[in-house]
Amino acid sequence: MKCEFIQYQLGAYTAGELPPESSLYIEQHLLACPACQAWHKELQELAGIWQQPETDSNFPDMTADIMNEIRQMPPLYTREVSRLKPRNSRKSMIAHFGLAACLAFCLFQFGIFEHLSSGISQATQKFSYSVNHLFKEGNR
Repeated sequence: MKCEFIQYQLGAYTAGELPPESSLYIEQHLLACPACQAWHKELQELAGIWQQPETDSNFPDMTADIMNEIRQMPPLYTREVSRLKPRNSRKSMIAHFGLAACLAFCLFQFGIFEHLSSGISQATQKFSYSVNHLFKEGNR
């Protein structure tokens, strides 16, 4: 467990990003552990490779060109104004309740809810209350 923790922290240690007390703890462990010493040596070699500038790079830097192309692309979507108009909201609500009632009737007719008999009466009561409430509110 100790070596796993040390090896997890070795990247930050190699980059000099750890506080002094953590660095001291890792240095003491490295003096006694050959496996972690090998891991640290490999990390130092990789850090050296990453810090060296590429001298024989034949590839052009296309980052700026690609970013300009991305900035010129149109947005993926445009925000639409709600299609539901306030004057049609009551009609659409009644249509939704009617559709729900038809769907519920079909599901009951085909026996989909047979195994849910205890919950059906409660659902039916709530549904009928909602429909009654809708019609009472609609007459105002």
